[in-house]
This record gives sequence, C-alpha cells and structure tokens, in this order.
Amino acid sequence: MLLKNKVALVTGGGRGIGRAIVGRFAREGARVVLAQRDPESGERTREEVQAAGGEALFVPTDVSQRGQVERLIDRVTGHFGALHVLVNNAGITRVLGDLLDTTQETWDRIIAANQTSVFICSQLSARAIVDSGGGAILNISSVNGFLPQPRALAYAAAKGAIEVMTKSMANDLVEHGVRVNCVAPGPIDVDLPDGAAPGPIDMALMGRSGLPAEIAAAAVYLCSDEASYVTGQTLLVDGGTLVNSRNTYAPRTD
Repeated sequence: MLLKNKVALVTGGGRGIGRAIVGRFAREGARVVLAQRDPESGERTREEVQAAGGEALFVPTDVSQRGQVERLIDRVTGHFGALHVLVNNAGITRVLGDLLDTTQETWDRIIAANQTSVFICSQLSARAIVDSGGGAILNISSVNGFLPQPRALAYAAAKGAIEVMTKSMANDLVEHGVRVNCVAPGPIDVDLPDGAAPGPIDMALMGRSGLPAEIAAAAVYLCSDEASYVTGQTLLVDGGTLVNSRNTYAPRTD
C-alpha cells in the first residue's frame, strides 16, 4: 500500500476525477477526507469507501471560501490528528466564453473556484502538513493550461495559473519537507459508468478519451514516496493530446 497511514484531503472528491482519486487513495491505505459542495455526491462517495473497507470523512465545503476551508482543516486534524496529502481537484468546468463575451461575474466565479481555491486550500493545508512532519500537495490543472480551448478564457487562465503556482509553491515549501506537483489531464470521460470502456476521440493521439482511474493512478504516484525526488513538476496525462501531430498535420478531406 503506497499511502498506508497517510491522511489525505481531496477537494471535489465526490464526483468524477475526485471520486476516482478518493477511492484509489483509500485502496492504497490512506484515510481520506473528501470536500465537496454537493452533499449527495460527497456522502455517496464516503459510503462507497466505507463499504469497500476504507476509512473516509466527508466535509461539505465551498473551497473558494476561506472560512469554510479553515473549518475543513480543523475537522481533518481534529478527526485524524494529522494531514499528509492535499489534492486540489475541485473546480468548475464546461463554462465557455471568449474575451468579448465573458462577464465579470463569470470571470470572478471561475477564477475563485479554479484558482483562488488552490491558494486557500494549499496555504491552510500546508501549515497542517508541515505540523504533521511533511508530505505532498498535488494540483489538478488541464491541457487547457498549455493549449487553451477556444472560448474558455477564464478556465484556461485559471489552469495556466495553477501551473506557475505549482512551481512557486514547490520552492516555498521544499525546506518544510512538502513536495508540490501537478497533473494535467487531457480529455477525460468523467461520466462513464464504472468499468465502461472510453469512447473514441480524435483529439488524443491514442484515439480515445481518458478515464478518471488513469488520473488517480498518476495522483497515487506523485503523492507517495515513489515520487520522493519529484517536486515542482507537471505530469501530462492526456493520451498524447498535446503531441498529436497526426491530427495537426492530417490532410484535409473536404
């Protein structure tokens, strides 16, 4: 078990990629806390972990609100007595809007959920992780941080910022025994039933969408001692999306 005796906090842990990370961390021996705004999915995921023999705590939280995150960290340390791992997974996706169309309200909401939340959760969690003897922080960004999807200005801006934040946080926390890394997913089919095969997609070089479990596998590596000499790095788990020259240079047929 790669995370045995570790206490891990996963934001947005009730659905999609977050749910997959919570389940995989629990199978690797971690005691997992999942933060989720939606009580129904959060409680359902907690029950799944418990039914499989793991240990999980669900704390309803809006991670863009500092007061709620402060209460979250108090619950984590009060319940488990320590915190070793944070995964910043929570965020808002599928909100489109280019420069000419994005409203101030949309910009503020997307930046708060996808970027400001990473600052708040990382700062407050890092203090607890340092007090627990060190550990790891993992940020979940996106290929949009490297190659923005059209009409996704605020989302791409937030994910690009997370890439730089990861490097800066790694520098700030290295002397405290905390590693900070990032996973940048490509097109992930978060709505597939468990065990279903991913569908075909031209965007990825491998010709298919990815699975939440494939992001969870990368998260386990980067948060475990297997990655003890890795910090300030981004692992692209995108099926070759950003190197897909086959698609870029494909001859037109129209």
